[in-house]
Amino acid sequence: MQIEPHNHGKKDLQMSVSSRRLFLLSSALFIAGCGTKKVTSTLPSPIWDYKPTLEEAPVVVPAPPTKLNVGAIGRSSWAKGNPIPRNMNRMLPIRYVTVHHDGMTAFKSTSRGAASSRLETIRKSHLRRDGGRWGDIGYHFAIDPAGRVWEARPLSWQGAHVRAKNEGNIGVVMLGNYELQAVNRAQLASLNQTLSELMKIYNVPVSRVKTHQEWAATACPGESLQRAMTQMRRTSLA
Repeated sequence: MQIEPHNHGKKDLQMSVSSRRLFLLSSALFIAGCGTKKVTSTLPSPIWDYKPTLEEAPVVVPAPPTKLNVGAIGRSSWAKGNPIPRNMNRMLPIRYVTVHHDGMTAFKSTSRGAASSRLETIRKSHLRRDGGRWGDIGYHFAIDPAGRVWEARPLSWQGAHVRAKNEGNIGVVMLGNYELQAVNRAQLASLNQTLSELMKIYNVPVSRVKTHQEWAATACPGESLQRAMTQMRRTSLA
C-alpha cells in the first residue's frame, strides 16, 4: 500500500501517518498464527529456520510413494503454482512425522472446493513469508474435515513446519483450528491410516510421531487434536 503525498497542510500529513500505522498494525495481526500460542489469526504462520543452500551436494533419499493407499488427492488438483526448487532443501532420510492444525478459523466444511481453496490460501501465505524466500507450502500432506487426504509439498523436499526440526520430518496438517473445534471421526480415521502407512514405509516408530507442541511452545495442533493424538499413539499406532 502506498500513500500518495498531499499538499494540504499538517492535518493531511497527520492523517497519512495514522493510516500507515494502522496498515502496519493490521498487517502484523493478519500474519500471526500456528507458530505462536495465540489461535485467533486468519492465516497460518509455521516457524521456519533453514536457509536454502544451492551449493549443497545432492542427497540420496528414499523414493516417496507416488500415491499413498489412502488415495491422496494430487497436488496438481489444487495448487495454482509449482514448488520453487531453488528455495528448498532436499529431504534427508525420514525419521519423524509431525502433526499440525492450520491454526486459522474453525473449518468444518466437507466441500472439496472449500478444502482446495483453503490449501491454496495457506500455500500463498507461506510463499510470502520472510520476503518470499520459501519454496512451497510447508506441509507434505493435509487432511480435510471430510477425511480426504491431500498431497502438498512433495516428499522429496524438506518441509517447513517446525523450527530446527524440519530435517527428515514429514509434516501433516489437519485443516481447521482444533482449539476452536473438535476433530471428527472421518478425519481421525484418515489421520490414523496416513500415519500408519508413513510409519511403515519409512520405518518410523510411534515414539517419533509427534505434534507441533511437543517440539515447541505453541498451541498447535489444538487441544482436541492433541488429545486425539495422545490416545491414537497409545492404541492404534502402538
